Order: sequence, then structure tokens, then C-alpha cells
Amino acid sequence: MVFNFRVFTAAIFVATASFATPALALAPEALKDRVEQAAADPKKNTAEAPLLQAIREFYSKRDHRPLWFDGERLSARASALIDVLARSSEHGLTPGTYGMPQLAERARSSDTASRADVELALTRAYLDYAGDVLSGVVDNPRKVGATFRDAKRPAPAKLLEDIAAAGEPSEFLKRLQPDTRRYTSLKSALAAYRRIEAAGGWPLVEKGPTLKPTMKGPRVAQVKRRLSITGDLREAGDADTYDAALAAAVKSFQRRHGLVEDGNVGADTLAEMNVTIKERVEQIVINLERRRWLAPYLGERYIYVNIADNDLKVVEKDKTIHVARVVVGKPFHETPVFSGTMTYIYLNPYWNVPHSIAINELLPKIRQNPAYLPANDYLLLTRMGDNSSAIDPASVDWSTITPQNFRFSVRQKPGAKNALGTMAFMFPNPHNVFIHDTSSRDLFVREGRFFSHGCMRVQFPMKLAILLLSKQDGGAWTERKLQSIIDTKQQTRVDLKNPIAVHVTYLTAWADSDGTVQFRKDAYKRDLALKKAIQQIAAAR
Repeated sequence: MVFNFRVFTAAIFVATASFATPALALAPEALKDRVEQAAADPKKNTAEAPLLQAIREFYSKRDHRPLWFDGERLSARASALIDVLARSSEHGLTPGTYGMPQLAERARSSDTASRADVELALTRAYLDYAGDVLSGVVDNPRKVGATFRDAKRPAPAKLLEDIAAAGEPSEFLKRLQPDTRRYTSLKSALAAYRRIEAAGGWPLVEKGPTLKPTMKGPRVAQVKRRLSITGDLREAGDADTYDAALAAAVKSFQRRHGLVEDGNVGADTLAEMNVTIKERVEQIVINLERRRWLAPYLGERYIYVNIADNDLKVVEKDKTIHVARVVVGKPFHETPVFSGTMTYIYLNPYWNVPHSIAINELLPKIRQNPAYLPANDYLLLTRMGDNSSAIDPASVDWSTITPQNFRFSVRQKPGAKNALGTMAFMFPNPHNVFIHDTSSRDLFVREGRFFSHGCMRVQFPMKLAILLLSKQDGGAWTERKLQSIIDTKQQTRVDLKNPIAVHVTYLTAWADSDGTVQFRKDAYKRDLALKKAIQQIAAAR
């Protein structure tokens, strides 16, 4: 049975005259009794023990003086907390998770006998809320597809000490949210979309043939109404005519949803238009949670990859200075979410083929044609990474080789056929993924670029390399110098004298600096899993 602190504090009632003081204040003895009972409850969940111990030690240090009451009245600190909890939905959180609005009513109407229960309920609500808004509700993102989270859940003892010492509780509680423009912008987007929801949302656009400029009809009017609600269309013009203003509005909508900007309302655009307002609100809520997983400070200079957007940015002093498309992992070879530090670049990299790719994808081709390996610049090695151990594929009886007894390593030489292209940008990590060039550049024109085995193939690798090397060696790393090394076809390592942070994320909704709200398809089907995880945690509290 999971220990429920709120049920505990609401249910216990011990009417003892000694608890009361002449001023009807909360006596230290009463509070101490409640705290000790909570810490000793045999039904408590093991995971609750550290939190309850922190509460116990906190109150012990302050001689069991209440935190949320000032005599017989709620303190200014308590009023500030209740106000913040009531408005926690602004963060995509659920006030009911923190006992609201019942907790507010209990606090305001508490009497001498119930005040200790309310004191501890407010303490627990504060700890839950502060931890949730600072680092996310889900404490183990691995359960919902993410493998890493930058933001760490604060220690309960530190949170309690901070709120107790805060001179201006309201300001302190406001500052608990992630101090980033991106989080604040997405929070504003949530408020805007909830206003749309409260006003009735938007109408569905009927299915039919692709709508194009100069066309007329009721479906065109539906599109105009739909886009005017989200602000993509500013001037309605003739209600049922597909005019230039509507074509521009459709392109705006397509841009915001990661679609091909052709200005026509085809099947993909129509499908995105008909996603309901309720679903969009939920999508924003889910991505506010993902934002809370990121560290508040990503660095003065960093690379930012959004898997869902197939996009890479280089950011310096909070300004984007380079943008490139990326190809990321297939849904069954997902690119992981994590942070790392890029420390060097390989020019003319060898590609050490992962064993899973060698046995599942290359072995069938080799068995059919042993000449496949040399024809595609692959080396067959008996020792991983050691070119001197290369053997002739024709010397192997491939009819006897199976995925189970495949004991070779496969390595692709630098050159035009190399899957990593001419450059690999390395940031050591446990997932063994990195950013690299590619020999399949045609994929960058695709709308959804989920084709890799997990690594990130980057558009414009030369531009990225020059940018990363621009502030070292007196500007010696020009395109000409890099190309001269590439022309040697010899693998060359170039260390970054200024290593750069790399943050790989998965966001299906965000807001740009100008407030433009962006949505992307959930290619890895992670949104629903995260939604369910948040709901389960809320229900267990």
C-alpha cells in the first residue's frame, strides 16, 4: 500500500486540551506529535522515507515551530503558497495533485485540533510542487523514452530551508519555475491555447480534394475560419475564395507544423488542421514537462538538436547563429535524449559498423555476394579497429556464417562511399551516437527525416566545422584547409580547444522567441506514454 500523506493528515484527529494555547496557536508539542507519527507510519512507501525524514529533521531544527501558521492565522507564506498551488495549471500541472482546492479551504477554516494536520499537508504540497515545477513531475524519464534529464530534483531539506528563509515568499515561489525564455514562452502558449479552447476551439475542415489558390467553396471558408482562430490568417477577404492572403496563411501554418510549405491544403496539412484544440493543449502540457527536464542554463555556447523537428541549432549567448537539418533515428532505432560535450572532429572518418548492423543488414548481402564488402570500401577485420587484421572476404566460407557465429568486425574506409561522409563530430557518450556528414544527402529534402540507426546526420557539415573551429589557432581553420585534409582521404583528428555542450532533446511543441507556437508529429509515440506517466504519479499522491 502506498503511503498517502494527505490521507494521513486529513484522517488523524486527536482532541487533546494540552494542544491548545490561549492564543489558539499551533503548539510545538502537537506538531511534533504529528511529524513523529508520520515518520513512524509502518504503511509508508519506502520511497517516501527520505522525504519524511527531511520533514522530521526540518521541524526538529526549528523546535517544531510551524512554517505556515502565524499564531492562529495562516502566515503570509502560506497564503502565497496556496495562491501558487491554485494557479499551478499555468505550468500544465494539476492543482488537484497538491490537494487543491480542498487544501485551501481546510487551511482557511482550520481550528486548533486540525492545524497540525494542515501544517504538514501544506509542507508536503509545497515539496511536491517545488520539485515538479523545478525539474519535472516524472522523476525517471527512462520510463517514457528519454534516457537522461539535466535538471535534478532538489533535495527536500534544501527546499524547506529556502522557503523558511525567503523574505518575500511570493517572489521566491514565482522564481521556482525554470528561468528560461523558452519555458516562459511555452507557458504563455498554453494560456493562449486554453483561451481558444474556452472559446470553443476551431471547426473541422471537411475532407476532400487538395485546396489550392483561386479555388472557391465552403471548404475554403472553413480553412479561413480555422486559420483565423490561430492567428495564421489576419485578413479574411472574400470568405470562400482561396486568395493570396490564404495561401500565405497556409504556408505559415505549414511552417509551424513542420510541413512542406507549398501553400496548398493537401492531406497532411488537413490532418494537422483537424487536430483538436484539446489535443494541442495536451501536447503543450506534455512538452512543458520535457522543458522542465532540461537544465536552466544550457551554456553560453551549445549545440541543440530537436529530434522531433529533425533540426540542429548552434546557440551563442542565447542567439541562434547556425541552423541545419538533421536526419535522425528510425522509430525502431530511436535517437536517444541526452546531453554531452563535443571535444573533437574526425575528418575522413572510418566507420566502425555496429555489430547489430553487420549481422542484420550486411551479412545477408555478403552471403549473396562476398565481393559486396570490397566493392563498398569495407574492411573485414578479425580484430576490431585494427586494419592490419583485415582478411579477404573471399577466403571465408560464408555459407557457414550465421548471426550467431559472426566473429568479425566490419569497418568502412574513408571516401565517397563512407556512410559518415567526410566528417564526424564526436561527443563521447554511453549511447555511442554522434553527429556526422553523410553520403546520402538527398534525404535532407524530405519532410520527416527519420532514417538513421540513431546517429544524427547533419546538413552543411563544412559550415558546422568552420564555426566550431573559428575561435582557435588564429582562424587557421578555413574551408580551404579543411578540404585539403579531406582530399588526403586519411582519417585525421582535430581537437576542439573550446569544447561545446550538445543537448539532444525531443520536443513536439515549443514557442519561438516571437511567440510563434510550433508543433511537430510525435514520430516516436512518446507523448501518450508521458501523459499516462504524469497521470499515474498524480493519482498516487
